[in-house]
Amino acid sequence: MGVPAELQEQVQRVAPVVLAAEQLLPVPEIFHPVLPGGGLQRGWTTRVHGGSSARALAWALLSNITTTGGWVAAVDVPGIGLTAAREVGVAIERVLVVTSPDASTWSATIGALIGAVDVIVFGAPRHRVQPSEYRRMSSRCRERGTVMVELGSSGEGQLQYDLAFSVDPVEWQGLGRGHGRLQARGLDVSVSGRRTKGPARNARFELPAIDGRLRRVDQTRPNLSAVS
Repeated sequence: MGVPAELQEQVQRVAPVVLAAEQLLPVPEIFHPVLPGGGLQRGWTTRVHGGSSARALAWALLSNITTTGGWVAAVDVPGIGLTAAREVGVAIERVLVVTSPDASTWSATIGALIGAVDVIVFGAPRHRVQPSEYRRMSSRCRERGTVMVELGSSGEGQLQYDLAFSVDPVEWQGLGRGHGRLQARGLDVSVSGRRTKGPARNARFELPAIDGRLRRVDQTRPNLSAVS
C-alpha cells in the first residue's frame, strides 16, 4: 500500500525551501548552551527519551521552528499532547499530525515527509525496522535537510544519533495540601551523541515555569543518565 494521496498533496504544499545560510533550525535561547552551535542542524538524527517528559522537551525544542514559519510532522506519536505543545510555545497550526495507515506503510510515510517538512517527530514504529532502513532514512535526511526526532521510552535506540536527549522529571509545582493545580514542570536533561564532542551536557529546565515561560535553572543533578 502506498502513501495516501491526501498526505502527498499536503507534503507538496508545505515543502520548505532550504538555503545554504539556513542550516541551523532555531531553538529557544535557553537550550543554546547544551546544543552544538546553539540550534538543531538540518539533517541530524536526534533521539529524546523519558516518557511524557520527552514529549514536553521535544515540543519546547521545536517551538521556535514553528513560530518562524517551519513545519513539523508528528507521525504515530501516542498521546501527542497538542494542548501541552501550545503551552510551551508551539504554533500548532504548523504541525501535521500523521497516522500511518498500517504497519507496512510506516517507512513509506516517513520517506514521503523527508525533505517536505523541517522536522519529523515519530514514536515507536508499528513494525520492526531494520537498521539498514533507518540508515537510509538518516542519509536522506542529511541530503534533504530534515531533522528526525525519535521519541523513545528507554535509553536504547537503533541508530548512532547526532544528538540524544535523556529527560528525567524532577518535580511539579503548584499543588498544595489537597488543593491547587499543576503549574510548572522541572526536568533534568542530559545531552550526548556524536556531535557533542566530549562528555554529556547537563542542565535543568522548567517547561513551563510558574509564569508560563520556558526557563533554564542553574542547579543540575550530578549523575544523569546519558545515551551514547
